[in-house]
Amino acid sequence: MSILELDKSQRAIDLKNQTIAGTIARLFQMLVDIYGKEIGSLEKIKKREGQEVELVFKALNTTITLNLSKSQLTPHMRSSDKASATIILAMKREKLIPTIIDLIRTKNNFLGILKVLIKYVLPGKIKIKGSFGAAIKVIKLLSMGTHPMYKK
Repeated sequence: MSILELDKSQRAIDLKNQTIAGTIARLFQMLVDIYGKEIGSLEKIKKREGQEVELVFKALNTTITLNLSKSQLTPHMRSSDKASATIILAMKREKLIPTIIDLIRTKNNFLGILKVLIKYVLPGKIKIKGSFGAAIKVIKLLSMGTHPMYKK
């Protein structure tokens, strides 16, 4: 294989990873827009409005930035210069989607956040840098377990 072919294959892998991260970012935005309004998660932004939180997907070698506001959650496919917090998802690629699904199904109350802390943050699967409050706020925004669709 030539260097040019390696470069093309690496660019293809990078594009695939960015597409996956972009789809996850769009999923987060749709979840908050559709289901978050019903459970009032955006009204709980308060003093975090206007802050940016980075999500780093180590397995995908990609970063997305989430802008917090009372009206919507806006994702961007870039890293931020002024991020108040960074959430690093430091797990293998195969575990990334199941972890995100588990976070979405988590209830956005004290016990749900405690579950996330014990299951993911303490073992180092999710790392938080910067403002712990802003990172927890994003996790609570994405946790839809209190929505009526999850009641049995």
